[in-house]
Amino acid sequence: MALECTLVAVVLGLSCSIDKGVPTDLKVWSAAIDEEDARGSGPSGIQFLSEGLTSPDLALQALSVRALGRFEDPEHLLRIVPLLLSGDVEVRSETVNALGQAVVRTDGDDVADLLFDHLTRETDPDVRGTVARTLGRLTYRTEVQAARTEETLVGLTRNGDFDSHLSTLTGAVMGLEAMARRHPERILSDRAVTRLQELTTFGRDLNESTSERAARVRRVALMALSVFGRVGAEAISGAMEDSDADVRRLATVAIGQEPSREENIQLLVRALSDRSARVRVEAVKLYAVRAPDSEKCPALFRASGDSDVHVAIAALDLLAQPCENRARQNELLRAVASGIEGANSLGWQGPAHALVALASVSPDVAESLLDFFSQHPNVFVRVYAARAAAVLGDLDALEFLTADPAPNVRTVAVQELFGLRGHDVDSVLVNQLDQNDPFLLITVAGLLKETVDPDAAVQPLLDAFRRISLVPRQTARDPRMALLNRIAEVGGPAVAEELEEYVRDYDPIVAGRVALIISQWTGEQRVARPNPLVRVPVPSPEEIDRLKRARVILEMARGGEIEIQLYAGLAPTHAARFWSLASSGYFDGLTFHRVVTNFVLQGGSPGANEYSGDAAYTRDELGLLSHWRGTVGTSTRGRDTGDGQIFINLVDNLRLDHDFTVFGEVVRGMHSVDVVSEGDVITRARVEMP
Repeated sequence: MALECTLVAVVLGLSCSIDKGVPTDLKVWSAAIDEEDARGSGPSGIQFLSEGLTSPDLALQALSVRALGRFEDPEHLLRIVPLLLSGDVEVRSETVNALGQAVVRTDGDDVADLLFDHLTRETDPDVRGTVARTLGRLTYRTEVQAARTEETLVGLTRNGDFDSHLSTLTGAVMGLEAMARRHPERILSDRAVTRLQELTTFGRDLNESTSERAARVRRVALMALSVFGRVGAEAISGAMEDSDADVRRLATVAIGQEPSREENIQLLVRALSDRSARVRVEAVKLYAVRAPDSEKCPALFRASGDSDVHVAIAALDLLAQPCENRARQNELLRAVASGIEGANSLGWQGPAHALVALASVSPDVAESLLDFFSQHPNVFVRVYAARAAAVLGDLDALEFLTADPAPNVRTVAVQELFGLRGHDVDSVLVNQLDQNDPFLLITVAGLLKETVDPDAAVQPLLDAFRRISLVPRQTARDPRMALLNRIAEVGGPAVAEELEEYVRDYDPIVAGRVALIISQWTGEQRVARPNPLVRVPVPSPEEIDRLKRARVILEMARGGEIEIQLYAGLAPTHAARFWSLASSGYFDGLTFHRVVTNFVLQGGSPGANEYSGDAAYTRDELGLLSHWRGTVGTSTRGRDTGDGQIFINLVDNLRLDHDFTVFGEVVRGMHSVDVVSEGDVITRARVEMP
């Protein structure tokens, strides 16, 4: 298809043809993938991506248009738009999504007009579903355009007197959910609410082959309605009987948006004994708020013994509030906390949470146990000791833990100590600057803002910055920037020379910050002249093809295996990195350090924290893959900052779509995923090629 098929042709309804042909030379594929990874800043710019748009190789067309969307630059719209007229369904779907991604940082009214027009010609249900998803996630300048979008999305849920094709219907409901979430100030119309309420029952009688996809429609409809608290009593009551656990979970959450009527309390009572722990944990949290005071704590006492650790921990955390039966509360919490003495590496979570709760309701008892927790061999246990010490106001215990061998313990200890004493502990903070852990350095640099003794802080800050700059690591950007921000505050012209070399830093962001600092200190303009690191080579087309068949299996210390299929065709650099790290033994012995019930597991960090990862950044590879339960994504801290850490979606997390890369999916072992607790160890990651 020639580029002469432009925006004008699309608007006027003209057509262009795409000829299916032989596969493009693999060198062109490699070059196109590399240009995407370079975001067009490499020697060839977007030469091969531009050629790919008109290639007879339809797969290369899809890759190229997807890549241009990932640049998130409206300047590429004229290159993207012509492919709406492709004869290939995949190319058209990728084109629609690319249009939405290209305007993610600006308003989408013009793109919406294109998509409204395209719907008048588009007949494929999958593409129509993608159009609906995209319309829902755009940002609109005017209420008129937003209202038109809502009306269109509601219309797309029907085909005459019947429901639309499942693909179109799913996309339309996802569009309505995205629209509700992105524009909470804009209330959905009664027509939209009524239709969504109808769809909370969609497909309950469908056959097994389509039951999961139908359940997704019901779940997303509930999510959309929940944004405004308009699920309604009838829909909630019906959803509580649903065969799908996450429909019941969402209905349980929605009870919290309803009046505190007796019927709703009874629904919660039933949910407390639901067969799914995902439902029970929500019921426990809500029952502790909604139930009569005399019934709250007895329910928490029972839930603290739940067979599922996440339910039990939720109950223990809630027992930090006083109960009428204080003796029973103290007895239970003390018994659970004392269990730390016999707990193995898999059983510390309950005792640790019980200690923190005990610190609130029975400080003397908690104090008597604190020393044992503070000296426990498990790092995670000592982290909770620091949290308990903060609740107790035990300054001595916190100061002791600021010298802990583990940086994560120090991080929590200094945060809590500062919370109690403020800048009186600045000397303790400065003493932490001889450490290398990125999270600890970020924390300390932040706490030293407006320090009362800047002279004492400036040289340790400079020393820390220089030390962690010795080995070039793109993922060191966050701690380096945190240190520079504090150096800018406490330093001055006298130390400008110590930063001079970093105007030529390998990280352009750091180099720019240093140049600005020196300019502000000295009054003399400095210009950043960065020397960027060579990018990590992208996988070849042959490697990508092999990775499509690959599996990574995580063997868990708690038992069981988590088998992950890679989506290498859609997220090649992320899939390749995960495969490479797993193959090298990188993940062996690391943990899932972050477990957020009914949200995600996050792990694969050498330092078991948010900021400790592999050395190089991985570019985002955002696309049509959604964050459904069981999908595997890359943890980032802003665009294009993947550091090798992964997360697994415990529920449908559509709010992460188009912001976090999905590169795989758990195809076996979700039961093992569901029982992972904070700090659980990945014994080994092995790779298989079926």
